[in-house]
Amino acid sequence: MYMSPEKPDVDLNRRTFIKASLVLAGALVLGKVSGLLSLASAISAPSRTSSVRVKEYKNTRYGFSLMHPSDLAVAEHSEGGGAAAITFQNPEKGEGFQLFIAPHSEPNMGEVPYNGTQESEQHFESSGVRESLTPIAVDGAIGTAFYSTHAALGATREVRFVHKGFLYELTTPKPLAAWLGEIIQTWRFA
Repeated sequence: MYMSPEKPDVDLNRRTFIKASLVLAGALVLGKVSGLLSLASAISAPSRTSSVRVKEYKNTRYGFSLMHPSDLAVAEHSEGGGAAAITFQNPEKGEGFQLFIAPHSEPNMGEVPYNGTQESEQHFESSGVRESLTPIAVDGAIGTAFYSTHAALGATREVRFVHKGFLYELTTPKPLAAWLGEIIQTWRFA
């Protein structure tokens, strides 16, 4: 994540903790039910049934909405300096994702604009290894989707894009990549 020097730093330890809680909460609940499971086997892709209900999440502060499964609990956490972390999770099912939003200064003249390419990604702090960088558009905002490996979180799917002065970063466990992709398709800016 790139933050201009004049912006306050966001507590990265808290951000890592929130991401880890998504993964661990699901693993702990599933582990109690079916014995000690490894983290990789505890989180599985959510079932695809037509009876899944959806709910709209609206955020007036950042001007967007998205549809998500209605059984996901939503929690908003202020990170200071105009940044926020929003978690959507169902620990019983081991499903969830985190949305991190932070102020972002548009690149100065001569810098590479954030357009989802390898060059533009080099201007942003990485949360780990980035594999399979893929350009993505989220309601017209251009960004990047990629797989990452994080020491505390394991394998993840991340999506980053910039819109009207904010960097948006979504993170979920890698097995939930397609599920997160379906949710992202419902994203709308106001």
